[in-house]
Amino acid sequence: MDEQLMRARRVAPVFDSERLLATRELIGGVQAEIARAAEMSPSALSQAERGVAKPTAATLKRLADAMGVPVEAFSRRPEPTTGLTPQFRHLRRTPQRERRRAARLVEATDAVVKVLRARVRLPEPFEFRRDIDPEARVADVASEIEDVAVATRVELGLDSNTPVDAGLVDVMENSGVVVVRDVETDDAIDAYSAVVNSQPIVVLDGGSDSVWDRDNFNLAHELGHLVMHRTAEHRPGTKTVESQAHRFAGAFLAPEGALRSEVPDDLDWAQYLELKIRWGMSMAALVHRARDLGIIDELIYTRAMKQRSAYGWRRVEPGKDLRPLPRPSLLAEAAMLAELTNEDLAVAAGIPESVVERILGSGPSPSVRT
Repeated sequence: MDEQLMRARRVAPVFDSERLLATRELIGGVQAEIARAAEMSPSALSQAERGVAKPTAATLKRLADAMGVPVEAFSRRPEPTTGLTPQFRHLRRTPQRERRRAARLVEATDAVVKVLRARVRLPEPFEFRRDIDPEARVADVASEIEDVAVATRVELGLDSNTPVDAGLVDVMENSGVVVVRDVETDDAIDAYSAVVNSQPIVVLDGGSDSVWDRDNFNLAHELGHLVMHRTAEHRPGTKTVESQAHRFAGAFLAPEGALRSEVPDDLDWAQYLELKIRWGMSMAALVHRARDLGIIDELIYTRAMKQRSAYGWRRVEPGKDLRPLPRPSLLAEAAMLAELTNEDLAVAAGIPESVVERILGSGPSPSVRT
């Protein structure tokens, strides 16, 4: 008898319809296409996903084959506890299907973390938080956010006057934030963050148009959500919440005490480029930071934004190739240390091997954290 069918017979009595739905959403599969590949009708698949009907072992095998997952992916298991729903920068521009897929990816990432944590030592999940009222205007809580950013630097063991620069991804991973660069993230999503089963997870867009300075700011922005909005009941993606995270990112990457003496009070773009390289954030973000700190006024800021557009800098600024993209490596290194292949992780975590590849990335760095 086919091995997968034998495993399907063991899974059938503990089949979980939610796991079937979660797996399809995770791979972005269209119901009609999956049903066709599994030789069943879309209505039959819909009934199985809703728990109305229970598939046979043979049907489970065909579904597993169609989705490229071990049949154990459909076994009942404890539902993940979400401490912070995925925080999307542009909620209205993010299709509902992509939001569901993103939620499934962070759940899958947590499943991989659990498998690895049982075999190797990983940093304990990052838990530091300082709540900011998600309904408060940034102007009313700016000083609080600045203080929170400083406190977060202290928590992470960073000097208040030292640029984090390209090392932010390592700092976050070493402090218990799992970072994933996902090559299949929707174009409308720069990054998002979530907390699943107490594990903070940040997902960066892994598309070809990624730029190191924007990624660095995105990491700091999502760190702001994890620190300020983790325990607050709020609707993600609101202008207020996103503005708060933006203010945090600027204050975290470029603390006022260190930056104020370095920023010009005019539009000296050559100097801003030097500051970009030093502080690891875009010239646009630095200009925004200068306005926040009152170093430049609204008139100069507006002129700067117009010049950026005229120079074609809105998406890519000068200095694009001066730094590599932030590269997460914690999970890939842990898998290497645990001597687990992507296939091993897929079976143990109950997710598609292709998703394991998305989560781990292209491979580990030479060094291994222990």
